[in-house]
Amino acid sequence: MISDLRFTSARCFPAFNGVIQKYLDPSMALDRTEGVDVIDFDGNSSMDVSGSYGVNVCGYEKYKEFIEEGWVSAKKQGLFLGSLDNTVLDNIARLRKISGHEEVSFHMSGTEAVMCAVRVARFNTHKKLCVTFGGAYHGWWDGMQPVAGNERLPDDVLCLKDMNELSLKVIQARRSEIAAVMINPLQCFHLNQSPPSDVVLSSNNRKVGPTPGYKEWLHKLADVCKQAGVVLIFDEVYTGFRLHPRGAQGAYDVKCDIVVYGKTLGGGLPIGVCCGPKHLMARGDVKKAARVNYVIGTFAGHPFVMACMNAFLRWLETPETVKSYDTMHTNIDSFISTANAKFKEKGYPIQLTSWYSVWSILYSNPGRYHWLFQYYLKDAGVNLSWVGSGRLLFSLEWQKADYDRLLERLLTACEEMQKGGWWETPVANIKSKLGLEVGSALFRNIFGLS
Repeated sequence: MISDLRFTSARCFPAFNGVIQKYLDPSMALDRTEGVDVIDFDGNSSMDVSGSYGVNVCGYEKYKEFIEEGWVSAKKQGLFLGSLDNTVLDNIARLRKISGHEEVSFHMSGTEAVMCAVRVARFNTHKKLCVTFGGAYHGWWDGMQPVAGNERLPDDVLCLKDMNELSLKVIQARRSEIAAVMINPLQCFHLNQSPPSDVVLSSNNRKVGPTPGYKEWLHKLADVCKQAGVVLIFDEVYTGFRLHPRGAQGAYDVKCDIVVYGKTLGGGLPIGVCCGPKHLMARGDVKKAARVNYVIGTFAGHPFVMACMNAFLRWLETPETVKSYDTMHTNIDSFISTANAKFKEKGYPIQLTSWYSVWSILYSNPGRYHWLFQYYLKDAGVNLSWVGSGRLLFSLEWQKADYDRLLERLLTACEEMQKGGWWETPVANIKSKLGLEVGSALFRNIFGLS
């Protein structure tokens, strides 16, 4: 058993995990990808809206091209590490243009790049605190991870409320202690909330969708950080290149002090990148020779990764690619509008909402079993990630015919869900019933009762 899969297999509300894991298997053994479809060993085809944890921005066929092109370029170098070649230098030049910063640091994952950003900010400002905002995820490092899933509560992280004037006053008041403020632009989709997931969907209380005024908030936050001498970090591991060819900086026309990229930037291979100005990226102290910020990694500049990244970055700059973002957003808006009209016409209690190519399924009526919809979607040929119907993704590869095909499958899943009676109006009070069931389950687990 792979421990990661054992963790992510809990795809429904905890009270039902036992029976679901016994009778329903949400996993898939992948054989291949074809366009927007994933095909398992048995030949079953599903339309993929999982987005491969946010990596799939371009489309699976495009990543195959990047990987093939990267291998042709890198195979002559083999595993030699630690040098700079023309490919790496070209990547640096392109990243400097995209990020707006002069220095680039390569890493092996998004989490590792976030670690670098926080460490260099603390080291070069000589300050300890880092500010994050409620619900934001910045990787699994326990020095930055929120309380949920992290038993070690960091004492050098200050978690504030997003889009809140009082938060700005706290930053100003504690400027002498705060090294950096870290933003995850994805929070615009679920402000001050944890990422939407069927794992915690007990009723219909999913609050997601684009937040009005978020651009203005980012500009105001950037001004406050500048006045306070606090480093503004954008964690663009997820949003970089998904929202815009320049990520959230381009989408919201705002400049940060340090930006972190990952996921899709590797052209299909693992990568993390941290970009910033020279004075903030320094790993040594010119006044104290023994004071060193040791941030480095063995495989950070692997030739194969650098070559695949280069294929992605060159593709990103083409006029056709830039135009394809606008086409995708138009298609998504049309799909969301058409789908919601169909659901309303047929009386299905769901509604779609989107933010760029990120979307979610909302439930308009109270219900105890909305989390079951993910299994009906799977049966209808829609592949989701472990968070179920909470956060779904489109890629630039999707065409109008694909969106039409997806709508047909959504309607099929809705019909079967309704036939099964899972959307009947609850008779009992959901919250009180739920509290009793969860409390009883916890009691049995604590005392080892069957």
